[in-house]
Amino acid sequence: MIRLSVISIRAGGYPDGLRAHPLLAETAAKMLRAEHGKRIIDSFTTRAGGRIICIVTSDDKTGSLGDEITAACRKTADEIGLNAGAGYEQVDLLIEERDDEEVLVFLTAGAPPHALTPVLCRTCADHFIMPGLRRDPVTAAGFHLRTETGETFALPAESCALLQAVDEGALITAVVRSDGTPAASAGSGPDPVMILRTGKGFPPTVETLGVAAGEGLLPVSLCDMTPVCKKIACLGFSMAKGMLIGPADLYDDPAFMCQR
Repeated sequence: MIRLSVISIRAGGYPDGLRAHPLLAETAAKMLRAEHGKRIIDSFTTRAGGRIICIVTSDDKTGSLGDEITAACRKTADEIGLNAGAGYEQVDLLIEERDDEEVLVFLTAGAPPHALTPVLCRTCADHFIMPGLRRDPVTAAGFHLRTETGETFALPAESCALLQAVDEGALITAVVRSDGTPAASAGSGPDPVMILRTGKGFPPTVETLGVAAGEGLLPVSLCDMTPVCKKIACLGFSMAKGMLIGPADLYDDPAFMCQR
């Protein structure tokens, strides 16, 4: 099993936290490179709005790595005169790799904690706008969506109960297939991030991109993630033995211009 982790760090930005400083990204990337072959298998570091994003693969839990990177980034922020941020959030997904493992990492900026709940509901449970779900016998069997408080809804049978819970403020943080295979994991704080497996046995990649771009979040490329409004970016990876292949900046595409 491979653990895919996304560590989203708010450790100091400019001006007023709108853009993470490149020196902070360099600090995080350097720390992660030193851990390759030790605590982690592979990593990718980038900036998304006011946050540093570290995408990490490992054989097991990464321990205090998130705390260590955040502390180092805060130290760098202090050295260059930036106000330190408010910490970090980490999202994990355990993956038993397929031969063609495909993973999407969604990042948001200027978005509230519940921003990705409609995306998960649509991409994993709406067979009307996601025809690929009903064509694949594995996904046609449905998914189980779990809320932040631990309540689980088996779909499609409990679709109405799920929608009622979402209307009352439920926040979806995890999705598994009906056979128990992990499919997605999402954060529960501001500017949430999400990991979603796609392809055979999971939601189709292209359909997922279209649905996620139509849930009240502006689809933009990674370089346009300044949080002046609610935005979403998507990085696409392939995985092989824990190594990250990519990413592709999937909303950096004229196809999504009409939604901007």
